[in-house]
Parts: sequence; C-alpha cells; structure tokens
Amino acid sequence: MVMKKFHLFIYLFAGLILFQGCDPGTSANDSGEITASEERQFIWNGLNFWYYWQKSVPELADERKEDIPSFNQLLKGPSSDEELFDRLILDEDKNSWFIENYEEHEAAQLGTSKSFGFRFGLIEERGVTGLGTGNVFGYVQYIMPDSPADAAGLKRGDVFRGINGENITLNNYENLLDNDTYNLSMATVRRTENWYQIDDLDETVLVQSEIINENPIHTSEMYYFGAKTVGYLLYNSFRFNYHEELNERFAEFKENNVDELVLDLRYNGGGALITSALLASMISGVDANSTFAELRYNDKRSSVAPEPFTFYEKVPIYDQSGSFLNADSDVNSLGLSRVYILASGRTASASETLINGLRPYGVEVIVIGTETFGKDEGSITVYDVPSAMYSPSNSQDRSKINPNHKLAMQPIVFKIFNADGEDYPDGFPPSPGTTVQHEINYLEGGLPPLGHPEEQLFKTALGKINGSFFAKDIADDGVDLSMHFMDSSELIPFHDDVYLLPSDLDRISIDKK
Repeated sequence: MVMKKFHLFIYLFAGLILFQGCDPGTSANDSGEITASEERQFIWNGLNFWYYWQKSVPELADERKEDIPSFNQLLKGPSSDEELFDRLILDEDKNSWFIENYEEHEAAQLGTSKSFGFRFGLIEERGVTGLGTGNVFGYVQYIMPDSPADAAGLKRGDVFRGINGENITLNNYENLLDNDTYNLSMATVRRTENWYQIDDLDETVLVQSEIINENPIHTSEMYYFGAKTVGYLLYNSFRFNYHEELNERFAEFKENNVDELVLDLRYNGGGALITSALLASMISGVDANSTFAELRYNDKRSSVAPEPFTFYEKVPIYDQSGSFLNADSDVNSLGLSRVYILASGRTASASETLINGLRPYGVEVIVIGTETFGKDEGSITVYDVPSAMYSPSNSQDRSKINPNHKLAMQPIVFKIFNADGEDYPDGFPPSPGTTVQHEINYLEGGLPPLGHPEEQLFKTALGKINGSFFAKDIADDGVDLSMHFMDSSELIPFHDDVYLLPSDLDRISIDKK
C-alpha cells in the first residue's frame, strides 16, 4: 500500500529538527498578478527548485511561470493541495511525500507516533490450488518493549485472522487497520505443499494504541563460539536522536572484543543519512576524510560538483527533541573487515546506503535473507520559508516559517552513489548460498525471538561464521508460500527513506540561486 499523505494522530511537537525551504519568493504575492493561494505557490516553487526529476515534469519548467493566466490555472485547477503535489511529480515516483502537518512529520522522524507497539505483516491465504483466496491473516514480527502489545502478551510469530470481530480480507483490511483499538482474533497456521490451513483459536487479544517513541536499537546481544565473539544488533531505523546510545552499544561490543558482527536490518526502511554514515564508521573505522556517499542533485543544480558525505570519527549527539548537543565523543569503531547483514524486501534506503558505502573500502558485506528493496534516492523536508537554503533549525529561524499553514513536502531531491560511483536501484541480492525464504514460511513451527541462535536468518549467519554452515536446512529450495503484500510500517509515513538534517548543509554544496 502506497501512502503519500500523512494521517498521523500525534499530539507531541518534536521541536527543532529538519530544515529546507524553497525558492526565494515561495509564498504568495511575489507577483501581484499571481492569484493562486500561497500554499499552491509554495508547492510549485519548492518542487521547481528541489525536485530531482524537475526537468522531466513539463509543468515544473521555469518558463511555465511566464504565462501568468496559464500558471494560475495550473495551480488552481486541482481540488486540493495534495492533488496539485501529486500532479507535479512523476507517476512512477512513489517516494516523494506531501505533508499536511510538518510538526507531526518531525515527531515521526524522531520515532514518535501513535502505535500499538508491535509490527506485523499481512499475508493473503493460499487455497488448495495454490492461488490466493482473498482472505488475509497477519503475523507479529516483533514487539516493542513496554508497549501496549507487550502488556497484552503478544509475541513474535503470533498469528491473527480477524480484527474487531471481522475476518480480514483484501477488501476490508484498510478499514480494519484504521482503528485505535484492535481486538485480534488469534489463529494458528499449518502449511502443506502449496497452501495454508488457518485454524481459528478461541482466543482474542485486545490492544489499545497510544503515543510511543520507539527506540530503533531493539536488541543487542553477544555470543561466544569457540575463539569468536559474535555481536548481534537488531536495528530498526536510522534515527539521529539515538546516536549516543548506538555508540554505547558499540563500546560494549568493543570492550568484549567482538570480531564478527551480525547487523539485523530486515525491518529497517531507512532514516537519516548522517546516522547511516555514523554506523558505517562504527563498523569499519574508515578514515573520516573518506567518502561514504556522493549526492547528485537535479539538473538545475548541475553547476555544483557532487559533494562527498564522509565517514565520522566523532559522534554528533542530538537530544530527544532533535536539537544538536555536541560532537565530543570518539566513535567506538570495531575496525571490522566483514559484516553480516540480515535483510529482506523491507531493507531499504539508508540501510542500503550503509551496504553500498562500505563496499569500496574492502569491507566484505555478506547479505543474508532476501533481496533488499532498491531505493537509492534521498529527500529533504521543504518548508514554506523565504529562502531555498534557509534552515529552520532553531526557534528564531522557525519563526520565519509561513505561519498561515502547516504544509511541507518531502520530495526526492538527490541520488546516492558510493566512492566508486556505484548506486543500487535494484537493491542487493543475498550473497551466494545465503538465501533464506521469507519468515512467513516458518510460522507453523513458530518464530524464535530475534537474535536467538535458532532464528532462521541469524542461524544462517552463525553457520557462515562457524564455517560449518549448519543452517543449510532452512536455506532450501522448497516452495515459497509467501504472499506477503503489506507491512504495518506502511501505516507510518516516511517509512522508506534516507534524508538530510540541517547540519548536513555544512557538508554539501547547493547552488543557492
């Protein structure tokens, strides 16, 4: 399910984070002849200046503004501001976002949203013929500690067939998910050669959503196998307000002489580019003057040479409101020449940037699981402010944001390459011999906790590390029954992205004209 519009029910104001404005004269009345609303002018001017594919959209051409009557008609024609935004981006662009309320958007980037405290997937049932039936069941991927789902007793691998007394189908799942209370009808799954048997349980679980701030560092463990110390980290989003805690986890790995790292990114759809570069630095110890990523902008910015986004030797620390505090602490680097990445089709954006950014420096990246998403484009938050390079990162600057509306945009504005000029539009396939079927194929036997040595993907990584590859039995060629069509992360806006922060302006060059 693709969602370009934010429908967050968030009542917290996150405060001082993202930046970006649009072209000078973004707001209304830069010409007395333009009668379209200031919101409509903001949308057009912001996309005209920043949108990566601006040249490919005739309605965003600079000369479009020269014919004032036609320009007014263009801006006034759509029935809503969001419809205008949709008309001005490419049909195939599913990763640029219209933001109805930037305060809610900022909170979401910090991990604050209304949530039940568990992530789940939805799967269409297969019938005896092996074809889809239109009926749907869900399964729990993970539980956030101390959340409503945790209190309700849900656990990874639990299966449910209904919500609020109604069985889930392809026709009603969106309506059923749009509730603040889930009364889940629990079930079990049995798989045959080519279909699922769903058995209802006489059991329901009631879960009430609430405002939650999810810590992206879900699980970190260490295991000892002979002479090897293996670190495991389940990391679910690249959130810049958790840098200090992330560095502390790597300090623990370093103190315990971790020499093999398994980084679980199967549920990680991306986040801040700065955090991706920082994590790569913690893994590798690559020199801070070395290029982690190269960002290339639209043709209007073609006069600017691609600017390198480098690795880190100091940790940029932000508080939970997103405000920068300091960069005094050294990066706790493991200096590894190899890392194991547990991946899925939900591994996207900043997760893939991490893989791509390490490759030129002799770091062997072993991808285990299934092919990653393939999103090598990034965004910024565009506010309605006086200047394109304006950065509302403090209260004084934020006072200059147009007070008449809360609209903003999150358009794609750059493509990402590594130091060798490589991108990743098709994602990253599993390394040879490490393909593991989608986890729903193992629901019948239950899903072990994430980070447990018997969990399918982690078990495969440990087999590779030990050299015995004792996980051959799960990386098999059996019938893949996955008809996974939706992930609950899609209910949260901005779930698959890599974006820049205000401080990143000091590290890149953008033509301000």
